[in-house]
Amino acid sequence: MMAAEAPNKLHRRLCQELAKQLSEHRVLLVFDPGQQLRPFLDDVATASPSARELGSLSFGEQQAGWALAGSSLYELRSQLEPHVAADLPDPLLVYLPDRQESEGRAVLLELLRAGSTFEIKLVSRARGYLREVLEPEKVEQLLKRPDLTYRDIALALEQAGSGGFSQLKALFQQQLGRNSSPENAELARLWLAADGLDDAISAKGLENELQELLHSRWGLGFPVETTLADWRQRAQRALLLHEFLHDWHGDELSAFARQSLPVGKAAEENALADVQGLRRSHAPAYIVIANRIEAELELRSLISGERPGVLGSIDTFPCEEQFLLRSVDVFLTQGEYAKAQELVAARHNSFWLVGQPTDAQQARRRLQWELARTAAALGVALEQAQAQLPKAAAAVEAWLPYQAEAAQQVDGLQRRLEQQVAELTASEVEIRDALEQLRGRYEALLEQQAQRFTAALQQAGWLIPGAFPQTRTWSERVQPGAGRAVVFWVDALRYEMGATLHERFSGWSREQLSDLKLEIAQAALPSITPVGMAALLPGAERSFAVADVAGSPCSVVDGVPVGWSNDKPKRLAHLQQRVPTAVVISLVELIRSKEAVLLEKLAGTGPVVVTSTGIDHAGERDTDENLANVRTDMQRELDTIEDAVRRLAALPLEQPLERFVITADHGFLHLPLGREPAMRIDPPDGKLFKLERRCWLGHPSAVNPSCVEIQPAALGYGQNGLSVVLPRSSGVLKAGGSLCFHHGGSSIQELLIPLLSFRCAAPGAAPEVAGKAKKQKPWPGTLVERVTNRILMVPIELPIDLLNQGKNRQTVLAAYDCKTEDLVATPIQAIDAELDTGTNRLTLTPGQAATIGLLIPGDWSGKKLYLELRDAATDLVLHRSPDLPVDLLG
Repeated sequence: MMAAEAPNKLHRRLCQELAKQLSEHRVLLVFDPGQQLRPFLDDVATASPSARELGSLSFGEQQAGWALAGSSLYELRSQLEPHVAADLPDPLLVYLPDRQESEGRAVLLELLRAGSTFEIKLVSRARGYLREVLEPEKVEQLLKRPDLTYRDIALALEQAGSGGFSQLKALFQQQLGRNSSPENAELARLWLAADGLDDAISAKGLENELQELLHSRWGLGFPVETTLADWRQRAQRALLLHEFLHDWHGDELSAFARQSLPVGKAAEENALADVQGLRRSHAPAYIVIANRIEAELELRSLISGERPGVLGSIDTFPCEEQFLLRSVDVFLTQGEYAKAQELVAARHNSFWLVGQPTDAQQARRRLQWELARTAAALGVALEQAQAQLPKAAAAVEAWLPYQAEAAQQVDGLQRRLEQQVAELTASEVEIRDALEQLRGRYEALLEQQAQRFTAALQQAGWLIPGAFPQTRTWSERVQPGAGRAVVFWVDALRYEMGATLHERFSGWSREQLSDLKLEIAQAALPSITPVGMAALLPGAERSFAVADVAGSPCSVVDGVPVGWSNDKPKRLAHLQQRVPTAVVISLVELIRSKEAVLLEKLAGTGPVVVTSTGIDHAGERDTDENLANVRTDMQRELDTIEDAVRRLAALPLEQPLERFVITADHGFLHLPLGREPAMRIDPPDGKLFKLERRCWLGHPSAVNPSCVEIQPAALGYGQNGLSVVLPRSSGVLKAGGSLCFHHGGSSIQELLIPLLSFRCAAPGAAPEVAGKAKKQKPWPGTLVERVTNRILMVPIELPIDLLNQGKNRQTVLAAYDCKTEDLVATPIQAIDAELDTGTNRLTLTPGQAATIGLLIPGDWSGKKLYLELRDAATDLVLHRSPDLPVDLLG
């Protein structure tokens, strides 16, 4: 620091005196046994000295060289001789730290005689200046310190000039290398978090000042005879217990009666704020502190038997997570789903879930709470589906809106719930009782649905007015229309999965996708693959049957036998015979092939058929003995279908693919465990052609009352047609095999399938004008001016406009390095938005404010970053933030 800046009067006085003596004597020796003056010299130094070179000092108008004495005074004398040999040497200050003048007199006698020495007299020089700004007792208290330095006095003068002086603050400021002193709150939290300054506090005799600070902050007093470490532990326990009890709504916990806690409104508020600040700014230390206190108080066992609802949303101790999850379990088991949802929502930003986002244990906790969230949502959906269940006498067409809304919502949540359960170990599932109850309620609802729907369907003659017949899919959805068509034949894509895809495609921009429509189609009976896939072939609209052909069951399309279970080649041969220009490709081949291979294979003008078997294969692998998460594979198949659409739509074909149809052969029932023995039904007597778990084909002679027989004529299968026998309920026929996943019957999950259609814009249909940059929309929210924390909370509120009309939109958020354009961070949590951690997709609701948390990695050291919000479907940039300076604290 230059002397001309004169930050305080002592600084200015020292500069004046040293400049005067250097001007008069040219060589000035400064003996400094306690290194009191070293901080001052560092301030005025413009270059540091070395063993061979002099440094330089600036005292305002007076400039001087300076040398720093090492262990050998003879070496110092040798170094200085060339600089003092002249009759009028340049001004030179020789600094001798940790030495008395008597130690250097013999070796440096010539220098002492030729030059002069400077008596530091720091206490006497400083006293007058300090008394101008401090009370006399504080001045004397400071000047009595045995290790007093210029820096201590400078800090005192600086702090006093800005409203008050604290030796404790000065110590923390000096040790932390800060330009300004910490506030009382920060000082208290720093001391709470670590003991790194305890020795310095004791050495400088600052225990009393620390005691005063802690008492004024929290109303706590500590025995003088105990150590600072004991003070700290008592303070930590008092503050964390205060926060815990502030959130406790149960009976008084007698175990805490003898604990000293903050007293007074201000002290209580300070305590709450400081515990939160400790978690926010000193997370690793807080985790150690909270775990220690929890163990000391045996808190986990102490609260384990308390009733649900006694704890709120504050997250003081880790054992609260388990207690609150068990509270969710109780609420769900009692059918109090709204209470469970409220409790789950209150935990979305819990420290024990996101305070250490990279911690593996917290990642597992987040999975537990996501399971609890889904379970609560399923409970609500089950109640709604039960309330809206069509009456036993309702017409069959009443089941279409029920399937489109309530039923598919339940089925989707049930699938997600079982997927999340499988991601956890058995010991990690805290909502065991609720899980058992929800499974039971879902199974009971399936039973009611199946019985009522089958009865209504039988009453209607096995045809549902308003449902699209599966056999007309090719003739009315694939074949007609402008633009080349793509049809996905997805094995076992049940309606709720089609609704999931519809929601995803709804998030695509209007420029990329239009005419999106989801219909309910009625699958052919029995709802098994050789029947449903054959019903999707061209010609099925003219005639379709399941018949006896040479003593075996066979699907017959427009009078042509196309085989049965292992006859996929026959079905594809029929397609090629009816539509020679059609191209068939599997979903796996489509995703894995290089673009050049696809361009060659899909060249031409005919429709493209994409076959998908992943969902059905995953379901058939599920057994009572198999713990594999097959529902994850099902979900992955949906992800892959969307990726396949995006890839096909972007192919630069001469005849681009524009019209898309996605449908299924059948749906399915999928339960986590096999069916109870009471749900297993004896099959009919008679001539058997095919026995599946949910259907029987042949010529029955006697049918169990639990089943219903459908004559061939009722299904339009002709004189050679086979009768179909189905369970009236959701039960299964005694056919062997896994009872977790099955289909073939007449439940709404098996029989009502999705028919999804839309158009995609051809590649290059709306190119941007060359040379014109697309104008970027401003960020939809108020961003921080500077990033100071590795957990960056980003506000987002998409506006409602004519394009989105308030509908949910799927997006991708990321932070990038401004200099390298490298990816820095992706979301780890979402408040008032949905985050799919597997795909990094955010589901945002226009008009609703959301906050997204991103974790900046510890090894990233960039200076600026920017944020981009992209459309998940098209990868178009929706919003880009301005460059944000980064100044991470710790």
